[in-house]
Amino acid sequence: MRKFWSSRKRSRGSLLNPLSDHVADFGVPGPASEAWDRGPAKYFHGRTVILGQFAERSHQAARQNAGTIFLVQGAPGAGKTALLAECAKRAQGIGWLVVKIHPQTLWDPHLLRKSLDGRRKPAVTGASAKLGVATAAATADLPPVTMLDLLTDSNDRLLLVLDEAQRLGQAAAPVGEAVATASMVLTSIHNGEIGRPVILLAGGLGTSQHAFEKLGISRFEGDCLVNLGGLDPEAERAVLYDWLTKDGGAQGDPGPWIDAITKETYGWPQHILSYVKPALVQLHEDTGQMTTSGLDVVLSQGRARRAAYYKGRTDAFDTPELQHMAEALIQVTTADGVSKKHILASLTRHYGPDEATRLFDQALHKGVLSRHGKGYAAPIPSMHNWLVSEYLN
Repeated sequence: MRKFWSSRKRSRGSLLNPLSDHVADFGVPGPASEAWDRGPAKYFHGRTVILGQFAERSHQAARQNAGTIFLVQGAPGAGKTALLAECAKRAQGIGWLVVKIHPQTLWDPHLLRKSLDGRRKPAVTGASAKLGVATAAATADLPPVTMLDLLTDSNDRLLLVLDEAQRLGQAAAPVGEAVATASMVLTSIHNGEIGRPVILLAGGLGTSQHAFEKLGISRFEGDCLVNLGGLDPEAERAVLYDWLTKDGGAQGDPGPWIDAITKETYGWPQHILSYVKPALVQLHEDTGQMTTSGLDVVLSQGRARRAAYYKGRTDAFDTPELQHMAEALIQVTTADGVSKKHILASLTRHYGPDEATRLFDQALHKGVLSRHGKGYAAPIPSMHNWLVSEYLN
């Protein structure tokens, strides 16, 4: 166990989901949000490689008058929503029309038209047949249109932003005729066949790729599929520095506090926030002075928040299920994690193959498991250690 985590390489870059203004459609400030682990990053550092990949894809789409699907997936708390917001903000800054959508928007032209703010009233053309007839009734004052009518009605560069993309394979999955429409829309975007620059920027849990596969997108180009991990150490420290000095009003060198916090957060955005909130309260009470006793309070409360997060991620499982999951994970000894086959074999001995598969998929959905190298593991070392100590000791 320790060998695995000591050899673990953090993915490069940084992104944090802080308490910040909610950004409607990624650009229009709205009321303050209480969701500390969701939304755009107040202090954004890093994710340089991923942002570069997205920028290159957007430039390529503009040059070729085409498009693609860019998928960011990872465990809860990895910073997916904030990364989508940052990509959208940068795309908007170079002239892209950014539209936030829900899963149903991919097959319901009424919802797509609503997402586009009703600014377009395309005429029905012969191209309409390419992507099928509307799967929902259009509004009474506008003529029925197809998805293609809406997507081809302008030459603007269009970025569609879809969060919680795993829902395409769950409760929000298309049914009936909508399956064919969604598949054709996604395929047309993915293959750059819309006739204008269109990118679908999607973010979701580790099951998102599988959801796209069920709708016909079986392969992503290498840099268009991102498995999001922890933050780069340098960027993690920069994020903490900004929080402590700019919001906390820390006096003097915050280095010792940052050193102590990063030993417990492992670069995980959600965990950084678990420690940031009590740090801000403590700094306020101590008028910006970073005392040893104040740091002790911050670390204690941060650990409590971190444990509460883990309990929330595992509340869908009963104790025996978590015990058997921990038994499979305790054998992790390499940077590649353990294979899906190994985990399923361990669960199958207790629950049978069908239930084992269900538990495995649920663990991915809840963030108890995530892709790690060529295998699977708990998303971060502290969660691994928590599972083992809580359910095996």
